[in-house]
Amino acid sequence: MDQDKQKQITGYFIEEAKEHLQTIESGLLNLQTLMGDAEAVNEIFRAAHSIKGGAAMLGFSSIQHVAHNFEDYFKVIRENTNFKVDQDLQTLFLQAFDKLQELVEHLQSPYGLTKDAVDGVMAGSDQIFANLKAHLQNLISGKPTESQPKSAIKSGSKTPKIDTKAMLTAFQAEVPLKLRNMLELFKQPDSPRSRQNLESICTQLQEIGDRFGLSPWSALMESVRIAVANPNNQFRTLAPTLIKEIKQAQEQVLAQKIDQVKASSQLLQLIPASLVEKVDTTIPTKVISSKPDNTSADEVSKIFGAVIEEDKAMKGWQTFSDRVGWRQNGTWIASNATSPQSPPEGHFPTPLWLAAWHQSKDSKAKEFQAQYAALLAKIANCNIN
Repeated sequence: MDQDKQKQITGYFIEEAKEHLQTIESGLLNLQTLMGDAEAVNEIFRAAHSIKGGAAMLGFSSIQHVAHNFEDYFKVIRENTNFKVDQDLQTLFLQAFDKLQELVEHLQSPYGLTKDAVDGVMAGSDQIFANLKAHLQNLISGKPTESQPKSAIKSGSKTPKIDTKAMLTAFQAEVPLKLRNMLELFKQPDSPRSRQNLESICTQLQEIGDRFGLSPWSALMESVRIAVANPNNQFRTLAPTLIKEIKQAQEQVLAQKIDQVKASSQLLQLIPASLVEKVDTTIPTKVISSKPDNTSADEVSKIFGAVIEEDKAMKGWQTFSDRVGWRQNGTWIASNATSPQSPPEGHFPTPLWLAAWHQSKDSKAKEFQAQYAALLAKIANCNIN
């Protein structure tokens, strides 16, 4: 299939999948009341089925796999209505949903659905579905169930060996997507639904840390979630503090300074005093005395602007690289790559620094940007149509 046509079809799939994901998420957030509505259950089943079918047609096997599992377990709910849904079942379904949503977000991101991205998201997904199956069977049969842990890292367990490459990929690609989603929600009217969706994003961010055993990050995201859940905090107060807090923590993780990640005094001001010691025992409760600064929506956009501009620059760079042959089928060509075929007409040799360019925190990133800008200027002077 022609590459442009493939991109167009993929774009259609992404837009349709996002609509189906919204349907699924809305249903899961009201799962307990959903059980009495057969049509609503069928709607979620059909949404998962549609994502599965589209992914299968386009060859996105990871999305197909997760959507298929999701569809199967919702089919069980559709066929067994005489049991009571509990909080653990809802949590497990939301964890499974997060995996599906992350895969679609990766597909839409500048990097695409790379192997590293897929491996990172799929890690633990089979266990989530295994837990979901067991818990669902126990509920249907009336057997007693054990409470599911919120975190993938159990208390007292050995710290897992961190896959640094996968961790950096996850924090470079997934966190900005979650931040963008969070910003869009903050721009909407404050409502119980918006708060629920914001808490869901906080949980997804927390699970990224759980995936790599980054307890300081996970603890910070729990603090952010508690701040969101506090009805005394208005969106105009929450937005600038939380977005800035998460962005700064992301940068610390990317710099491999996880020990510096902790809740700031500004964040702790947004948490009920009774919960402060639970989320951060290093800052005395008396710090929670001054009123948080009020910040406008325009200032929120400024705080987040750097992330958006970086994303735009990356998309422009990748489009250019596709045209000159530095990327093929959405994959970067390594500096030392060899091909038995003749390079396409107008193909530029891959520069030695290309492999490092897309790592946004590379120490030479600004130098590469300058080289890219100079190259574009020279090309512009050539009057090439």
